[in-house]
Amino acid sequence: MKRQTFQLNRPTRPRFSFLLCCLLFITLSGISLGANDPLDEGWMNPPIDARLRAYWWWPNGNVTAEAITRDLEEMKVKGFGGAVITDADGSSQDGNERAPHGPTFLSPQWRELYKHTLREAERLGLEMSLNIQSGWNLGGPMVKPEDAAKKLTWSELGIKGPAAIQQSLPTPQARDNFYRDLFVVAYRQGNASLRPLQNWEQKAVHKTLVPFSAPDSTPLFREYPDLPDQIDAQSSQVVDLTTRLKPDGTLIWDAPEGDWRILRFGCTIGDHSRVSTCSQGWDGYALDVLDAGAFIRYWDTVVDPLISDAGALAGKTLKYLHTDSWEVEAINWTPTLREEFQKRNGYNLLPYAPALVGRIVNSRAESNRFLHDFRKTLGDLAIDNHYRIFRDRAHQHGLLIHPESGGPHAVPIDAQRCLGFVDAPMSEFWAWSWRHRIGDDNRFFVKQPASAAHTYGRKLVLGEGFTTIGPHWQETLRDNLKPSFDKAACEGLNLLVWHAFVCSPAEMGIPGQQYFAGTHLNPNVTWWSHSAPVFDYFNRCQWMLQQGRFAADVCYYYGDHVPNFTQHKLTDPARILPGYDYDVITEEAILTRMTVREGRLILPDGMNYRIMVLPDRRIISLPVLRKLKELVHAGGVVIGPKPNQASTLRDFPRCDDEVKTLAEQLWGKDQESPGENRFGRGRVIWGKTARAVLLADRIKPDFETEGSAPDAVIDYIHRINGDTDLYFVANRNNRGETVRCNFRIAGRAPELWDPVTGDRRFAVAYSQVDGRTTVPLEFTPCGSVFVVFRAGAEKHPSSTDRNSPQFTTYQPIAGPWIVTFDTEWGGPESVQFDSLVSWTTQAELGIKYFSGKATYLKSFDLPSGQKQPGRLWLDLGNL
Repeated sequence: MKRQTFQLNRPTRPRFSFLLCCLLFITLSGISLGANDPLDEGWMNPPIDARLRAYWWWPNGNVTAEAITRDLEEMKVKGFGGAVITDADGSSQDGNERAPHGPTFLSPQWRELYKHTLREAERLGLEMSLNIQSGWNLGGPMVKPEDAAKKLTWSELGIKGPAAIQQSLPTPQARDNFYRDLFVVAYRQGNASLRPLQNWEQKAVHKTLVPFSAPDSTPLFREYPDLPDQIDAQSSQVVDLTTRLKPDGTLIWDAPEGDWRILRFGCTIGDHSRVSTCSQGWDGYALDVLDAGAFIRYWDTVVDPLISDAGALAGKTLKYLHTDSWEVEAINWTPTLREEFQKRNGYNLLPYAPALVGRIVNSRAESNRFLHDFRKTLGDLAIDNHYRIFRDRAHQHGLLIHPESGGPHAVPIDAQRCLGFVDAPMSEFWAWSWRHRIGDDNRFFVKQPASAAHTYGRKLVLGEGFTTIGPHWQETLRDNLKPSFDKAACEGLNLLVWHAFVCSPAEMGIPGQQYFAGTHLNPNVTWWSHSAPVFDYFNRCQWMLQQGRFAADVCYYYGDHVPNFTQHKLTDPARILPGYDYDVITEEAILTRMTVREGRLILPDGMNYRIMVLPDRRIISLPVLRKLKELVHAGGVVIGPKPNQASTLRDFPRCDDEVKTLAEQLWGKDQESPGENRFGRGRVIWGKTARAVLLADRIKPDFETEGSAPDAVIDYIHRINGDTDLYFVANRNNRGETVRCNFRIAGRAPELWDPVTGDRRFAVAYSQVDGRTTVPLEFTPCGSVFVVFRAGAEKHPSSTDRNSPQFTTYQPIAGPWIVTFDTEWGGPESVQFDSLVSWTTQAELGIKYFSGKATYLKSFDLPSGQKQPGRLWLDLGNL
C-alpha cells in the first residue's frame, strides 16, 4: 500500500468531493510541432504587444512611489505588457468611503509620481499609456464656458403682419449663466402639420438615441407620411432676422402680411458637459470636441507638459495617449458650425433651421435630408477638429493614440470611422452580472473596433474588459470572466485591458481602495499569487489572434448617417450567421480603400470579401452608389434593395435623378423579388440573404458544428497568416459539449493548441472530405481551443474517434480533510472538515465570513498489488 499526501491551497471555497482519475489517452511523443516557427515561439513566450494591459487606477490621486513600484513589479512578474495610467476617482460609490485626496492631476507632486512611473516602467520593460486627464469626458478646471461642449437652445414668438415689430424676444434657456445668440429666423406659417417631424429631438441631437451604449439608429429613418399642404414653412420664405436683433434681445422688423413664427436660436452649455468621475481638483467642463481651438488650448495646457516630462521615454516607454469614455450625450453646436455646414454641404442651413425644432420645411422628406446633413456635419467635425489633431500631435512626438473614440455611448459620431482614424481601436465589454446590463446587447461592444481595425489596416483591437458595477467580489473566472473574454475574442478582440487594477498604498490596508465599476484586481486580491496561469491564457490567445488577418466572407455597409454604431456580432446585420463571419464597413473605407480583384472586394491591407451587403432601406449615399457601379462592373457582388433616393439634401433633386439612373443600371428594371442582375463582370442581388447567396454559390460555411445539443453555443473566429489558418473555437455554455467541428480547410493536418495549459498536439481523429476537415472535439464547460492548420503538416492516420483525454475513475477519495486558515485574516488556525462543503455553511464566523487563503491537507492510500496507471489526475470537481 502506497501512501500519498495531497495539499491544496485554496483562495476560494471548495464545494464537492474529489476523485482520483486515471488518464487513458494516446500519447504523441516524438511529434515536433513547428520547430523554430515564430508562431510556436510567440505561443511559448508572447511578446510585449500580445501581453495584456490594465486600467491602472490612481483613485483620487492617492498613490505613492512605493505603491507604484510594487504594482509595476507585480505586473511584470505576472505577465502584463503594460498599463494605462488612469487618474480618476469612483472610490466612493455604493456607499464606500472616498479614497483620501492625493496629489491633484497635473500638480508638481503628481508629475513627479508620473515621472517615477515612467522610469520604473522603463526599468521593467513595460509599455505605458496615459489618460490625458483625470476621469473622462475630456476637460478639466481650465476649460472655460466658451470651450465647453454646447447645445442649441431656442425660444419662439408668434406675430401677425403687416406690422412694425419692436419687441423683446424671450431669452432661450441657458445653463450655468452661459448663453450666446446665434441667429433669428422667421417663417410664414402654412397649413401647419398636426404632428411635428417624427423623433425630431433625436434627429436634431437634442436627445440621444437608445440604448445608452451602441444605440439603435432605426428611429432616424422613421417618419410619418407626408400629407398634402401640411407643412410648416417653405424654405424660400424663411427670413433671416439675425441682424435685426439688438444686443438687449429686442427685435426690430417690418413684418409683411401673414402669420409669422419667429425662432431665436442660441447656444448654451450641454446638459452633461462636465468631466466625469475625476479626482478632487479636476472638476470642470468637458471641452467642445467639435472645436479645434478648444482642443489645441487643452493640449498646450495639459498634454504638452506631460510629454515634456516623459522626455526621451515619449514614444518608447510612454507609447500611447488615451481618452476614455465620451459620455456628454447630446451636443449639437460649435461656434463654426454654420460656416462648416455651408462648406461641407454646399447650402445654407438657415432656410431649414425650423426643422431643428421639429417643424416641416418644404416636406417631411426634405426636412429629414437636412437633418441628416446636419448630424453628419457634427460627426465630421468630431474627427477633423478633434481626433485628427489628437493623432497628428501625438505622432509629432513619436506617440500613438488609442482613445475610446467610438463611444460606445450615444454621441453624434460615425463611431466606426472615428475608431478607424486612431492607431489602435478600442472599446469595451462587461462581465456578466445578475443586476445590470443583462444580455449581450448591453455587454459587448467589440465588433465595432474590430471591424474598424480590419477595414482601416490596424493590427490591434483593444478592449476595456470585465467592467462591472457589481455586486463585487462575486465575479468568477471560469464561468464569467473567461467566457466573456472568449466571446470578445470571437468578436475580434486581441488585446485585453483589464478594468480595473487599482493602485492602493500599503497604509490603505487590505483589500485597500477600489474603484466601483471594474472587476477588482491588484496584488491585494486573494488569488493574486495564483493568477499567472489566468494571464498566460489571455496572452497566448492574444498572440494567436494578432496573427495575419481576419477571415470574413462578407462586409456589411452600415450607411452614412450619424449617429451610427455597430452592435455585437450576433445581431448579424449581414444575415449570414451561423458559420460565416463579417466585417462592418464605413462609407469612407468603401470610397477610399476598396477595389476588386478576381471577384473579391479588396482592401489595401489584405482584407477581402466575397460579398457586400447593403442596409435594408432604399436611401443611399450617392458617392457610395457611384463607387458600387465601379466595384460591380469590375466583378464585385452586392446584395441589397434597389435605392430610390439619396440620403442628402445637397444638389437635390438632381441627386435623386442620378440615384435612379445608377440604380436602373445596377439593379435593372425587373424588380421581382428575389432577383439578380448582372452588370459588367459582377452581380447585384436583392430579396436574398447573404447566407443564401453563399450557399447557392457552393461556398460552404467557414465553420459549423454537428452532433451538438440544440442549445449548444459554439463560437469561433478565423485568422489567416500566410499559409497558416488559425481558428479560435469557444464553448459559451457552462456545461460540457461534444461536437464535430467542420472547417473549410483541407489538405493539412489539424493541430490542437490549448491556451489554458499551453499544450500543442496534432489531432489524431479527423476526416477530410469535399474541401473540409471535420474534427471531433470535447469541450469542458466554457472551454476553448485553437485549431491550427499549417502548410507542410502531413496527415496522420486516425486510430481513434476522439481528440480529448478519456478519464476513468481510479479511486474515490473519502474522509476528512485538515483545513488551515490564516489567523491574521480572521480565520481559525486549523479545523477538520468531514466532507468538502462551502465555508458559508459553517457556524463558526471565522470560517463563514473568511476571505482569504486556506490550505487543505489530505492523505490517502493507493492499493498495493494493483496495476498502477502511468499518470494520475485529481478531479477537483466544481470549485
